[in-house]
Amino acid sequence: MSAAAQREDHALLPFPQSLRVKGSALDKVIMPLLKRSLIEERRVSDGALEWRRDEDSRAYGLFLATAGLVALGIDETEKNQRATAGAPDKGKAEAACPRRNVKKASSAALKKRSASPQSKQALVITMLRRKSGATIDDIVAETGWQPHSVRGFLSGVVKKKLGLPLVSEVGKNGVRRYRIAAAKSHKA
Repeated sequence: MSAAAQREDHALLPFPQSLRVKGSALDKVIMPLLKRSLIEERRVSDGALEWRRDEDSRAYGLFLATAGLVALGIDETEKNQRATAGAPDKGKAEAACPRRNVKKASSAALKKRSASPQSKQALVITMLRRKSGATIDDIVAETGWQPHSVRGFLSGVVKKKLGLPLVSEVGKNGVRRYRIAAAKSHKA
């Protein structure tokens, strides 16, 4: 949904390349969003990229609804300012994408997703860089993650994926704290 919010027409399609679900699994992702009115189907012109066709062979695409924008923290005034900001309308043909028999959209037409300025990952890394570090309970309180998810993040992302030197220490009070060790400088 966040990728669609960055598009002028708020089209959900084409899906981000990071979304690897297909077929019925994709339906299980899309249907709850439709039922909650976070996204909506709109008719698109024949020959355009589409989500599905109805029994009369009319093509439909998926678009972010107003409730979806609100759920992402984007209010209507921002949406209207962006719509009137100046870029010419690209039309419905570029706005939709087929669900099955996918036609490739031009990569120049797709905007890259920008990273959230304060993602949960960045928040946890900041907490771990403090001199005092952080406990699992501290991270749970800040992120809303479950304790097992925090431990998995520390092991899988911080240590393995990012390769940061994670230190675990038990204090005098018996509480385990995690922190990222300061990088050692090598003198020649």
